[in-house]
Amino acid sequence: MRILLGLFLPLTIFAQSYSLTTLVDNANKENKLIKAKEISIKAKQEEVKAAKSAYWPTVDIGANQSYISPSTVVNPGEISAAYAMVNVEIYDGGRKSALLSAKRYEEEAASFEKSAFEKSITLEIVRNYYGLQKHRANIGALEERSTELKEQIKRVKRFKVAGLATQEEVDKLQAEYDSNNYAMANAKLELLRSEKNLQLLSGLPVKRLKKSYFQEPKNVEFEIFENIKMLQANANAIGENANAINAGYKPQVNLSDTYNKYHYDDTVSLPGFDLLEDEQNSLTISVNMRLFDNGRMSKESESVKYQKLALLSEIEYAENEQEMNFHLSQKNLETIRTRLKSAKSALRAAKSTYDALKEKFEVGLIDNIAFLDALTQKTLAQSRYKETLYDYEIGKSIYYYYAGKDPKEFIR
Repeated sequence: MRILLGLFLPLTIFAQSYSLTTLVDNANKENKLIKAKEISIKAKQEEVKAAKSAYWPTVDIGANQSYISPSTVVNPGEISAAYAMVNVEIYDGGRKSALLSAKRYEEEAASFEKSAFEKSITLEIVRNYYGLQKHRANIGALEERSTELKEQIKRVKRFKVAGLATQEEVDKLQAEYDSNNYAMANAKLELLRSEKNLQLLSGLPVKRLKKSYFQEPKNVEFEIFENIKMLQANANAIGENANAINAGYKPQVNLSDTYNKYHYDDTVSLPGFDLLEDEQNSLTISVNMRLFDNGRMSKESESVKYQKLALLSEIEYAENEQEMNFHLSQKNLETIRTRLKSAKSALRAAKSTYDALKEKFEVGLIDNIAFLDALTQKTLAQSRYKETLYDYEIGKSIYYYYAGKDPKEFIR
């Protein structure tokens, strides 16, 4: 039973059909590149925890062994020492606070980066999904044309036997049939490439797909890209790093307590005197402030600030670019709607012309050139109409994308 289940399970998986939403959802869970972004976020979260830990006191322990020759009353020949030290930074000019804020902004940037990447993966899945549909529609039209040509070849061959057609007419149809098969083979290769790309992106087999479409855009509000938010978070992090550098010019107050335990061997004793202590505790508070470093930290801070300014300039350009592409994608939808209307009319006209010329060709009123031209025009019109339909769906996804939305939310 288990063997049979093991044999039929893969067949069941590959026989299943998937919607566009299912492909996108599975990609968000299984795509290795998205998982890499998730790991980057976890790394940033650990960096935030490390920055928080900097507020805690540090505790160190240690030991050392020393040998001195010759030994004296105050310097035994062998000294063993162990110590424990607690150290607290009372004030650091705001350096820890700035570094913690910087790490939080970096975590935020990593989160925005993942979200932006997920949207770009969604867009790639959409393009491949509808690209695959285009190839299938094209192959369908070519197969229909191949069937028609095959039937006409048989018919013209019968006419040739009866002396009503020439070998030239047969050869012409055969050449068109072979050329059509070549075009179909190329289309199937492109179909296979699209299937493999879509499977790589989504992590699912895509031999069978459910029909999916995008909601018609209505009252869509423009939002800033996650990519731009990521840049802003990175700029904020850089600003905090500059603050951390500047904190070096402020007073640094440190408190430490050190406990030492000693053991001596090879000692020189002096009757009536014991000059060596077995243990010692030392409490120290220190204050220091940088007065002069020839502007080193100041220049480092200035350099970091220029990096922030560069990012802010990049953000401004990215905002303008997104807004431009949003308006262009809106115009693109209007253009595709017009093209769709034209393609529908062209298909209707091509079918009417083909049906009329086919009847005339079959009774010998026109030659095969006119018939083949009508067949070619009908095949092209079918492909263009389907292609335009799928281009419209892709156009809607691009419009939502540049509006700052997640296209997945509008799949129906």
